[in-house]
Amino acid sequence: EKLGGIRQGEITLFTSGTGSGKSTVIKEIILDILEKSEDKVGLISLEESVGDTAEKFYSMALKRPLHGHPPITEEDLRMAHDKVFGDERLVLLDHQGSVSDESLIDKIEYLALMGCKYLVLDHITIAVSEGNEGLTGNEAVDKMMSDLLKIVKKHDVWLGLISHLRKAQGGKSFEEGHLASIDDIKGSGSIKQISFDIIAFARNLVAESDAERNTIKLRVLKSRFTGKTGDAGMAVYNPQTTRLNAAGGFEY
Repeated sequence: EKLGGIRQGEITLFTSGTGSGKSTVIKEIILDILEKSEDKVGLISLEESVGDTAEKFYSMALKRPLHGHPPITEEDLRMAHDKVFGDERLVLLDHQGSVSDESLIDKIEYLALMGCKYLVLDHITIAVSEGNEGLTGNEAVDKMMSDLLKIVKKHDVWLGLISHLRKAQGGKSFEEGHLASIDDIKGSGSIKQISFDIIAFARNLVAESDAERNTIKLRVLKSRFTGKTGDAGMAVYNPQTTRLNAAGGFEY
């Protein structure tokens, strides 16, 4: 409601503390796009192998952990594969260790040329962490963001971009459920300036209750399309189904 949806030709930034559920949120968004559109989606996950990513999608499709009890059968896996990848609309990029140079940008553009109208890069912090000879950290981020914006505009695609946060200064850490502000985003100012929408989320990894530990709070920090910002409800992770569900009000 605050963002007014997601649109081609725009970059949406997702940011949170370590282990707060960025990859889970992104995978839920991807499954939602596949369910509600006929478009192709391309995922570049730099922290996971293609096999690990596929297994997580299988688990979400089956709504149960792959390594739980009773054990998953080959028939279950085949059904999950057909559900997620059967129509070949979800493309997982095998980056083969190339995460920080021009070849990554080329591969992202290749996904757009393949017809992917929605792209996800998880995450930009790794993409610019090494291999940018002659560029400082901020210069590398500026170049990456500029290149990504060119792809988004040239091919009229939506890009979901994941970014890490700076270390919290005093008070609660992000891993204790503290929600970030726009100035907490790690990297140069171009990440904040070029992104059309910015969504922060957090969960308290050290809370006493399971319910609180599994609850993700969401906040819109920027929305160029609607101008609406602020707290945006919660999502609750269910370990039995490996899925996120919408929750009521913002307070516990």
